[in-house]
Amino acid sequence: MKLDLEKDLLQKEIPTNKWLWKDSQPEVIRNTSVDVELPLNEENELVMKKLIDFVRYSQDPELNVKGKEDYLRPAVGLAAPQIGSNTNMFFTRFEWDEETGDIEEFAMINTKIIAKSEQITYLKGGEGCLSVDKDHQGLVPRSYKIKIRGYDWLTKKTIELTLRGYQAIVFQHEIEHNVGKLYYDRINKEDPYKLEEDWIQV
Repeated sequence: MKLDLEKDLLQKEIPTNKWLWKDSQPEVIRNTSVDVELPLNEENELVMKKLIDFVRYSQDPELNVKGKEDYLRPAVGLAAPQIGSNTNMFFTRFEWDEETGDIEEFAMINTKIIAKSEQITYLKGGEGCLSVDKDHQGLVPRSYKIKIRGYDWLTKKTIELTLRGYQAIVFQHEIEHNVGKLYYDRINKEDPYKLEEDWIQV
């Protein structure tokens, strides 16, 4: 996405790393988020707009230039606790193919996992997080397939999605932010690269 900072930002501030809360701040990052009322009040709507602007801006290589002073690590998703709000909201943006416009965005509110598979999957290179500065090596096992229900702020509708593989991993990562969990909580402490035969690598 090529952002026009004059027209495309949903709120007034240019996204910055100063928005981010880290795992060294457990009072928010390790806290459980609360469900929010709909329609969103002004404060919660600003949180959602910041989530969307941050992820979109971080994925724009022309605006977010590597090496610049406030370079943002490109994000596929961002949850409300990561910008200091313990509200059950997150935003994900999947840019499958920019040239063809194959992009999916979900601005999720009060999202719940209503079903998940026993089949386990994991990202080949492990996971990372904007709220975690230390590199935690190891495999992060998650459900390969999940079904979620939540309200999408972009479409203004309650939706149900069945997600698999990479998308399922991203959604689980963000949903867990809202219950105070981080990806490295799932890494096996005794054997970080422990791998079962039937796990699916993504």
